[in-house]
Amino acid sequence: MRGGSAVQEPLPAQGATRMAIDIVRAENLEHALELLARDGAQARPLAGGTDLMLRLRAGRLAARTLVSIADLSDLAYVREQADRVELGALTRVADLITHPVYSREFPAGARAARDFASPQIRNRGTLGGNVGNASPAADNVPPLITFGATVTLQSKRGSRSMPLEDFFEGPGRTRAAPDEMIVGFQVPKRPGAFQFFAKFGSRNANVISIASAALLLRLDGETVREARVAYGCCAPVPLRARRVESYLSGQRLDERLIAGVREAVLGDIKPIDDVRGSRRYKELLVINATEDALRGALESVRKAA
Repeated sequence: MRGGSAVQEPLPAQGATRMAIDIVRAENLEHALELLARDGAQARPLAGGTDLMLRLRAGRLAARTLVSIADLSDLAYVREQADRVELGALTRVADLITHPVYSREFPAGARAARDFASPQIRNRGTLGGNVGNASPAADNVPPLITFGATVTLQSKRGSRSMPLEDFFEGPGRTRAAPDEMIVGFQVPKRPGAFQFFAKFGSRNANVISIASAALLLRLDGETVREARVAYGCCAPVPLRARRVESYLSGQRLDERLIAGVREAVLGDIKPIDDVRGSRRYKELLVINATEDALRGALESVRKAA
């Protein structure tokens, strides 16, 4: 594969079908955006490829051109600013686990990265790819939503940012236009906030989650000043649980509040029966996880008092 030129590769799809794919290596970000603008909906950026190639081979993604952005090292970074941490779209998931800034500021995010897939995929897969794949089961997304992360898209027409929870439209569908690509994320620092992430599956990692839960609580003593809650595999998109947030915000964190959170959770989530678990099972998982998180937050406050 040569920079700026296309190599045509036959790609096996479902059954005996084969489809021709042009793979073009982008020399820089500007070149990548030119290629996406030229080919529109028939082009897709390719980095780690751990999700994209599976979707192509299964016939669930229509593309005739793959724009390889794997060499764009300018998009692989973790940068600390005074009030936020900036993440490049090509940051490897494995790097989120070990990076001292990310793991210090966002321990729940580092936990999600540790639970993501296998070591091989963590070392290959990128944060931008995990988000852009738009799976309701994406491990890294719920904690990023609770942190208040925004995603930045760029095209030849310019750039724009939006809250991460607003980026998703459905399974495999996002608000990115065909000529846009994810270039980075901005994650506000949350000093002193309680963070929680839990993933449920048949194994701790290397498995698609049955359900996941992430919570961030800003506490003043035992009063919840701010609550941000997100769930995975409980709706067609990674879900910000606004009913749960409203139920918790401004309230005293005690057993009465914890016992009543169940109804708020059920008011937010819309899980389905699938091969990984029943609707009822997923409901119980995220209810229990939410209750566990709240008890953990209460315990941490009382220990610090």
